[in-house]
Amino acid sequence: MDRPMILDGDFGAELRHHFQQAQKFGKAFTLHALQADLFAVYKTHLAYLRAGAQIIRTNTYQASIGALKKHLDLDPSESLLKIHDAVRMAKQAVTTYDEEMGRDPSSEEYQLGRPLVAGSCGSYMVSTLDDISDKSNVSTDVTGQLSSYYLFSFHELRVQALLEAGVDLLAFESIPSLFEVTTITRVLKKYPNARAWITLYCLADTKLMDGNEFEKVATYCHDSLPNQIIAVGAECASPETIVSVMRSLNDRRYSKIVFLLCAHQRYLHTKVGSGKSNTALSHNYVQQWWDAGIRFIGGGTDTVAKDIKKVCKKVEGFNVANDRFFTSLMSLLYQNKENLSKM
Repeated sequence: MDRPMILDGDFGAELRHHFQQAQKFGKAFTLHALQADLFAVYKTHLAYLRAGAQIIRTNTYQASIGALKKHLDLDPSESLLKIHDAVRMAKQAVTTYDEEMGRDPSSEEYQLGRPLVAGSCGSYMVSTLDDISDKSNVSTDVTGQLSSYYLFSFHELRVQALLEAGVDLLAFESIPSLFEVTTITRVLKKYPNARAWITLYCLADTKLMDGNEFEKVATYCHDSLPNQIIAVGAECASPETIVSVMRSLNDRRYSKIVFLLCAHQRYLHTKVGSGKSNTALSHNYVQQWWDAGIRFIGGGTDTVAKDIKKVCKKVEGFNVANDRFFTSLMSLLYQNKENLSKM
């Protein structure tokens, strides 16, 4: 990959601008949007595409069978239909955006560089929460008490629905333990043509919630399924700390790990002088992230479309300065003949 790829940001944060009933439904409003206002879901995706996102994630981060039963009182078959609806809205947003840009879907250039839809799969921990911002207060005992078979089924049901609905790749997000990571790799082995990234939830910056070091789990992800896991990400409090860990790890490896990082909104206001906040990223953070092996850059907690637009400007500046002008996204796709025929 010869240039950074831009992801979208916090789906819920942007959805609040388009879903007028969000406040009515409380903390689980992203799930309720799948039933009450699909158009708001579509508009949220479109906002990120217009901001410059090259990969958008479906509104299924929290949408497990159990969560949809709890919040929307849907049975399993109805829940799977909602997951299909979520994918349909993302794909429709891509179609609309391409029409706005005057792109020719039949052209080879379009096929190589069109926006992609990633099927979002939040961790089991995420599915148990009424308020997903409470992740830091949950113990990994939540998943540790589950059987491997149950956790496998939890992930596979959504994965199968997302792939059937036509996502281009999968995004496993906020994964807090090595146990859940190993379960996810088992699920992926059942779908050998699927491509995915895994984002690890690091409560203490360099460690997952179960105490395992990010380095250890990231290495496992890459080495266990190098042809399927396209990137390993981190969800943490301090981007600068984890970037240092990523760079150190890749410096010691012959086979480099591709990393992904989504920064919290408060970090995207870059510091130019000493008077700026110490929490802000440095002015040339894209170069620093690239040197660490980060190839996918997106927005984390509280980021909206306007934040992604700022990230895009930073990345474009990096691309121009380094003569990086094109990257084919075809290697990231779910290699299913039926799926490819729909492109």
